[in-house]
Amino acid sequence: MPTTYNTSFMRHSFLFVLLCVICLASCRQAQDQDLQTQNQKADSLSIALNSPELKAVNAELLKNPDKADLYHKRSQVYFTLKQFNEAVNDSKRAIRMDSTKGEYYMGLVDVYFSQNNTRFAKELLEITVTRFPENVEALLKLSEMYFLVKQYQKGIDYANKALKVDENLAKAYYLKGSIYRESGDTSKAISSLETAIEQDNRFEDAFYDLGVLYAAKKNPLALEYYNNALKINPSGLDALYARAKLLQDLGKIDEALNEYQAMVKLHGDCENCYYNLGAITLEIKKDPKQALSYFTKAIELNPNYLEAYFARGYTYSLLKDKVSAKADYNLCLKLQPNYEPAVEALNNL
Repeated sequence: MPTTYNTSFMRHSFLFVLLCVICLASCRQAQDQDLQTQNQKADSLSIALNSPELKAVNAELLKNPDKADLYHKRSQVYFTLKQFNEAVNDSKRAIRMDSTKGEYYMGLVDVYFSQNNTRFAKELLEITVTRFPENVEALLKLSEMYFLVKQYQKGIDYANKALKVDENLAKAYYLKGSIYRESGDTSKAISSLETAIEQDNRFEDAFYDLGVLYAAKKNPLALEYYNNALKINPSGLDALYARAKLLQDLGKIDEALNEYQAMVKLHGDCENCYYNLGAITLEIKKDPKQALSYFTKAIELNPNYLEAYFARGYTYSLLKDKVSAKADYNLCLKLQPNYEPAVEALNNL
């Protein structure tokens, strides 16, 4: 009787093992077929997108289908080709195969951001900083995200965590400066931005933001910061415009005019430049006909430029062209009903 039991047990055990082997083989075959299907699709995409980079990584994957780094590599290729769904799939596969690589997680974060899927990006970043607490890229991205949604203290906290890992991170100081600036603490903003520059003397945005902070106080020191930003990027529109506007606000009219005129040669679509040229030409240079052309150019670049319509209407009134003045004032009211300056101007025509 015991022998019969053992024989029966052994037979059932053998059948169980055999079934497991068959199941594993089937699963392996299904995985291989899935991989083959994916690679065929990838090959088709490489041809359709004319991408030798994609074709090259596909060839590597055929030789090494179990190599996580190749899926990460292909995800990055897909990302540059704006094939975001494929990039997500490959990033997830890389993470499943090897969950110890922080760069795989960050690659997927970048794809989520490009898809405007900020919820998934935030969740994955929080997972990443838990698994990799010294990943400064993830810490800084979280700091930036919390800054953008106005959760300022959390933004500061994550920037400080990044600085505990590396006290020389210019971007961490820049983010802190941006948060302090937005929350109204100007002195801390200036201090943090200056520290960012100490860590990286090519940090264009930090120079520009310091210029903005000092310009708000009409402090000529702002010019120095704008000049430093322009040494790094001589064609930077924001810094060029800010410097010209500061010169205008400081009463350095001829210098401002020269700056605006140089800008419109370099950036012909600068509507605010044309508007300010019009304002200076009208109010300071007393040349309404030339001012008219500047205001008209600003309106051509931005058909919804309320202030430019009003300024042109006012200029027409100075030139005794009441019909054109009335038309521009009415356009102001179409853009913004009950716009008080236009209502008053119409009553005075």
